Amino acid sequence: MPESAAGAATASGSGRPERIVVGYIADKRGHDAVALAAFLAEGTSTEIIITMVTPEPTAYGAYPRNPASDPIVLEQLEAWGEEARALVPAGIDVVVEQRFAESEAHGLMEAAEEHGANRIVIGAQASAILRRFTIGTVANTLLHASTVPVALAPAGFAEAGPVRRITCIYGTRPGAAELIGRSIERAIVRDVPVRLLSLVQVDRAAPSEVREVTQSVRDFAGERLATASKDLLASGRATIEVIEGESFEDAIEGIDWREGDLALIGSSRLANGPRIFVGNRALRILRRLPVPVVVIPRDIDPDTGVVRTLEA
Repeated sequence: MPESAAGAATASGSGRPERIVVGYIADKRGHDAVALAAFLAEGTSTEIIITMVTPEPTAYGAYPRNPASDPIVLEQLEAWGEEARALVPAGIDVVVEQRFAESEAHGLMEAAEEHGANRIVIGAQASAILRRFTIGTVANTLLHASTVPVALAPAGFAEAGPVRRITCIYGTRPGAAELIGRSIERAIVRDVPVRLLSLVQVDRAAPSEVREVTQSVRDFAGERLATASKDLLASGRATIEVIEGESFEDAIEGIDWREGDLALIGSSRLANGPRIFVGNRALRILRRLPVPVVVIPRDIDPDTGVVRTLEA
């Protein structure tokens, strides 16, 4: 069922519209983040919450006075907020807010918790030549602490939505089941194809079989979703690919991308609790991807209370 249908694009079937918190600053990185949020929200009932975080006043910091009492600061924030709002295409619900926090990353995580957001979206710094991700301070903090998925926009991102294909980049270590399951789930909700992609140079493993994929989905969400994933594989709407290369980076460069692609990767098993922790493998992937990517945190199995680990 397409996400544009009535009642679709809800928070994993919870019945409420999904919400995206966007970290916005008035520069190219902020524009990239808003563009990605609109890309993700297009054709859905998702609400975008553009959040501008201002450092809290301190006696010894750069902001000794309370910005909330400074009319000049407030006027500038208001102008930036209207600028950000204007970047969102018509038809997408958008709210602009200002908040104070010890850092931009902490402010965004607080906003996500308060609003019950399904993801945080930020722009990522990138090489002007390669146009790949590099990890700035805000992204680095979120990618090692956020309890909700974090979406990163490559520099200059300006694609119009909606998402047209989901690519799940997974490994063979424990935890891949949930990443595969989430990817299948999102593909069904969005009514788009899903590509399950393994970089065998890293894991030195053979391609996953259909039986193994459907078992992973069954482990994540039970028989209903496993049956749906089997149907997707049979129809060709879900595909399994293995990319080889002389080196890990060479294998990543061999991935074929097209307009409308969205990549999903998982967190390291080293994560502390149900949160993101990006290890060396995932960082190497991030630095090479030319498309938007969503990093999924570890999760807790609701039946056992055990943390389920994810591997990129």
